[in-house]
Amino acid sequence: MGGCVSIAISCDQAINNLTSCISGDGNSFRNLVNNLASLRRATRQLEARGDDLLTRVKVQEDGGRSRLAEVQEWLSEVDITVRETHDLLLQSDDEIDKLCCYQYCSKNWISRNGYSKRVVKQLTETEILLFRGVFDEVTQRGPIQKVEERLFHQKIFGQEELIESTWNSIMEDGVGILGIYGMGGVGKTTLLSQINNKFLIESNQFDIVIWVVVSNNTTVKRIQEDIGKRLEIYDENWERKTENEKACDINKSLKTKRYVLLLDDMWRKVDLASIGVPVPRRNGSKIVFTTRSNEVCGRMGVDKEIEVTCMMWDDAWNLFTKNMEETIKSHPDILEVARSVAKKCKGLPLALNVIGEVMARKKTVEEWHHAANVLSSSAAQFSGKDDLIDYWVGHELIGGTKLNYEGYTIIEALKNACLLIESESKDKVKMHDVIRDMALWIPLGFGGPQEKLVAVEENARKIPKIKDQEAISSISLISNQIEEACVSLDCPNLDTVLLRDNKLRNISQDFFYCVPILKVLDLSLNANLTRLPNISNLVSLRYLNLSCTGLKDLPNGLYELNKLIYLNLEHTYMLKKIDGISSLSSLQVLRLYGSGIDTNDNVVKEIQRLEHLYQLTITLRGSSGLESYLKDEKLNSYNQQLHLSNQSSVLIVPIGMISSSRVLEILDSNIPKLEIKLPNNDSDDEYVHLLKPASEYCSNINFFSLREVRLDNCTSLRDLTCLLYAPHLAVLYLVWLPDIHAIIDRYDEFPLMSKSLRNRQPYRLLPFRALEFLTLRNLVKLRSIYRGPLPFPNLKEINIKGCPLLTRLPINSESAQSQNVIMNAEKEWLEKVKWRDQATKERFYPS
Repeated sequence: MGGCVSIAISCDQAINNLTSCISGDGNSFRNLVNNLASLRRATRQLEARGDDLLTRVKVQEDGGRSRLAEVQEWLSEVDITVRETHDLLLQSDDEIDKLCCYQYCSKNWISRNGYSKRVVKQLTETEILLFRGVFDEVTQRGPIQKVEERLFHQKIFGQEELIESTWNSIMEDGVGILGIYGMGGVGKTTLLSQINNKFLIESNQFDIVIWVVVSNNTTVKRIQEDIGKRLEIYDENWERKTENEKACDINKSLKTKRYVLLLDDMWRKVDLASIGVPVPRRNGSKIVFTTRSNEVCGRMGVDKEIEVTCMMWDDAWNLFTKNMEETIKSHPDILEVARSVAKKCKGLPLALNVIGEVMARKKTVEEWHHAANVLSSSAAQFSGKDDLIDYWVGHELIGGTKLNYEGYTIIEALKNACLLIESESKDKVKMHDVIRDMALWIPLGFGGPQEKLVAVEENARKIPKIKDQEAISSISLISNQIEEACVSLDCPNLDTVLLRDNKLRNISQDFFYCVPILKVLDLSLNANLTRLPNISNLVSLRYLNLSCTGLKDLPNGLYELNKLIYLNLEHTYMLKKIDGISSLSSLQVLRLYGSGIDTNDNVVKEIQRLEHLYQLTITLRGSSGLESYLKDEKLNSYNQQLHLSNQSSVLIVPIGMISSSRVLEILDSNIPKLEIKLPNNDSDDEYVHLLKPASEYCSNINFFSLREVRLDNCTSLRDLTCLLYAPHLAVLYLVWLPDIHAIIDRYDEFPLMSKSLRNRQPYRLLPFRALEFLTLRNLVKLRSIYRGPLPFPNLKEINIKGCPLLTRLPINSESAQSQNVIMNAEKEWLEKVKWRDQATKERFYPS
């Protein structure tokens, strides 16, 4: 906008100047010279101001703004005035000469008088322009570009029909929110990019198309920023605004437009209201998003969803061979092998692109056969999350800690990227078949170092022959039919051997002939394996898993492995002794859960001498070491799985033991009283009964790590109200408990209350928020699980049998709202259940 104009030379002054010139007095010459000097000076100032203003304008125009009309008019006037002034000044020397030589000639006087008048007029106009050239604003926002073209690497073959169907769905009147889902690498982003660009060429009634990449760790702040910039409401004050103020600005702008919001790569529900996006259906606007999870479509309340699947063969073959015409022609046998390799990609564009690009310049049949062999296209096995993390610790990829937060963070990141698939029980993961094959193949395909070679085979009955033993770094032969491992391994670069879940009976001494850097050895789930050779030469070994084997004795040379940090002996029922275990000076993880080892005083003392131990699983039977183990607070804090069996007396269990355990299992016991000893309570009468905790101690109880409770054939137990303090309990398995009459009893007596905060209003603990699997069998006196309905947000399965007095369940029609719960129960019992209403019965009875 133009500022206030202040004119230096008034109209009266201009008239006086003209009068002076006309008078012909002695001041005429001096006045003309002075006016010419003033005109030159004013013109230089005008040119400088015009240049500065034009620079300012162009900078703002580069930011997408357009210049104001009055600014353009002023600049145009400046151009004209400057040109006229230059023309006038070119005549100045001649006019001054005439004035000097012919000042008394009437004709020259008349000529000089006309020139002087023009100079004064030009000076006046120039000075007026100077003072008009002060602008607070020089540009304004131009019309927002309707669509910003998306550039992408290439189109995916065969998506033409999908593009059209997606476009038609967007244009449907009844569709406000459209979800596009499919696995990673299938082409969702490419599809959405093509839809974005289609708004450039297809006639439509929308005012603006907005593209936002959401991704996994995005925030409301970042999404608001992207939308704000696109709407051109993002300014220097934006960062000082609150999230709600930004939402109001976005909402105000979008409400006046028919918009299309394209959200790429959504991992979870996005709260559109908190961002400021108005409901799309009200004015015909549209929201389209891509996601790897169909569940996200449900949570976003889509009006329609479209699945992007893998490619059909013809399109897949065209994509795979787009740059290898010369390669295929280079040898008559390559075509057939290339087809085999392409088929192993299973129509996944990501795999077809990556593998196709790598193989495009491979012109020997041997290279193609090798690629086909590595790409096994076989089903991957599920692996336990804890096993995977332990492998990483063994390889020194991550540090070992009691809860392994780093490991679980990595697994979640891989799972969110759809590189890992989670099992229904959520405790296991596996790789997608194609991704797994690519992971095994890519180091070779890209010409990586040979030490990255991995030997993998399935359905093998013997150890396969290894051609280049020096090149091999890993052997993975999990879940095969191998009975003997008698080959001689001379593998200086081998660091991993996985022979888990085979039928091994015999491992020869030669098998470990020369493996100097072997770090990870997994021989678990080989029930017929009763002995091992001397392993003292495995000097680099850090991880040794012998769980679920038939070993009767520990292998010779075990105690010489000074670098061993992980030893798993769980479910080795035939193993009775671990004398000398304290010799493993570096041991950090010791798993003895379900083994045949008698935890006597000597064994407890051996474990106590392991200075670096941070994780322990153990079975405590009615042995001489039980009391000393329970009294050792340090050992209690290591405990991850606690197995108690054959107990027939009052048990006083330190709270630290249960607090640190992930699994609590009590079998075949008659426990008249089971008590928890609270921290720093030395007197004999300061215990909390496990089943009846006093409210004044509630704030001290927290079974934060407990995820699984199994009680089988235990008498005298009447309720398990203590489970209120296990917020992450996922599995509850109760079998043959003849005296139990309620799971959670006397709920009103157990508010969460701190001694120092007794005057505050207490709040109730809500049980079973993480519960996934509930099994109740042969509980003949059980009448109640919990007295009111519970949300059960994670519940997957209920198994009930032999509970005749249990006629009411703690569920209603809103329980387990997002879950498909399976209920296994006898038909006769189901007919006696008192459902809270018809909706609840319809929700659960058919399952």
